[in-house]
Amino acid sequence: MIPQASSSSGVIARHITVIVLTAILIAGTALPGMAQLFGGFDVKKERELGDQFDHLVRSRMAVVEDPEIVDYITTLVSDIARHMPPQPWPIKVGVLRQNALNAFAGPAGHMFVFTGLIANMENEDELAAVIAHELAHVSQRHIAQKIEKAQLVGLAAMLGTLAGVFLGSEGGQALAYGSQAASQAAMLNYSREDEREADDVGFQYLSAAGYSPQGMVRSFEILKRKQWIMGSSFPGYLSTHPALTERIGYLEDRIATLKGKPLPKTDNSRFLRIRTLVRAGLMDEQISLAFYDGEQSGKSCLDKLGRGIALGRLNRVAEARQSFEQALACGGDDSLILREAGRFLFGVGDFDASAKYLQKVILLHPSDMVATFFYARILAEKGDLRHGIEYLERVSTSLPEDSEVRLTLGRMYGQAGDYFKAHLNLAYGALYSNNASQAKFHQDKARALASSESDRRELDLFEASLKQRSRFW
Repeated sequence: MIPQASSSSGVIARHITVIVLTAILIAGTALPGMAQLFGGFDVKKERELGDQFDHLVRSRMAVVEDPEIVDYITTLVSDIARHMPPQPWPIKVGVLRQNALNAFAGPAGHMFVFTGLIANMENEDELAAVIAHELAHVSQRHIAQKIEKAQLVGLAAMLGTLAGVFLGSEGGQALAYGSQAASQAAMLNYSREDEREADDVGFQYLSAAGYSPQGMVRSFEILKRKQWIMGSSFPGYLSTHPALTERIGYLEDRIATLKGKPLPKTDNSRFLRIRTLVRAGLMDEQISLAFYDGEQSGKSCLDKLGRGIALGRLNRVAEARQSFEQALACGGDDSLILREAGRFLFGVGDFDASAKYLQKVILLHPSDMVATFFYARILAEKGDLRHGIEYLERVSTSLPEDSEVRLTLGRMYGQAGDYFKAHLNLAYGALYSNNASQAKFHQDKARALASSESDRRELDLFEASLKQRSRFW
């Protein structure tokens, strides 16, 4: 669950070069959903494009599955989106494991937030401001107007252009068609009026949702600082947009008109918990540790937890254990601290101590699928495959597209002697980790082992999923 593989500095640099700072600055957006947007591109076709785009993103990018993180971002987006005009589809949210400061909304309400954005914001108001700006582009139909202006014809051309815009060289270039560069430039080249409108409308959504409008100013200031870190790698097309200093200025002027009205105070407690998980567990290991390096005295329980997670990822086991012990002493009733301590102890092979913490989390929060996942693995390690599979099936039902869950479940079924379910789950695990050869290998094995109508129906469902996703491999 939530693989903690490292990212090299070269990969980070590529991500930054391709898509850093597009949140707010270029504000990738969605088609908002009128009955007839333009030409023959109606709601049905936009929904089809949106579904394909969602499959594309998930087949090319690392998707975060931790429900704690995903549920938080989904709630945040929903809180703001309810102040938009009615849309013909719900906003569907995903979190992508990328260091870039980015968020974008694709067609038909498919929205993605990057972990780099979460990690670099200082409070919930700032994160909400970026999301509000993105949703304003959705409601104002800016991207739809750009696609119309580019005169893109056919879903394939639209999908290819969107892929190049949002995924860049990491995930989209192979799907771009025809005059890709010109189409991308047309889509990205929002006018100053577009950006000003997205700022203004996003400001309204942010305020209506109960967040401080100061968050939009502060998020711009953070992005401005990161812009200078970019140096010569800062994308040239961003120079067509209003200067951040100018935008900060007119937003401050707008806030000044609210004098006499107290600005809301946001509860940042949940944001800080989620940011700790992201900073400590989902960034490059050295970057993660840098967030928490330095004196521990005076720091919060979450800081101690974050340091423990980061040190554990670097295999500095003794130091990590000490940080976890400090976090437990500081906030030992916090289910997140208990969960992550149990997870760490599982990783170093201390199954008894791990089980003690994980059981407590499951008793307090039966819906915590990360704790349940690791507890199931402990049961299997101790030879109780029946109960391990039972717990892991519950996790799989909740997180059906988590590759690590599926791979682990497949191995457990193999140990238990149920080879059809073993290969079927291993095929799903390969599918969701975008491993084409392994997906096909285990599919063939499962097909040879299918002995009942139920088996064949399950295999048909897998083959439909494979067909949909493998189009983008």
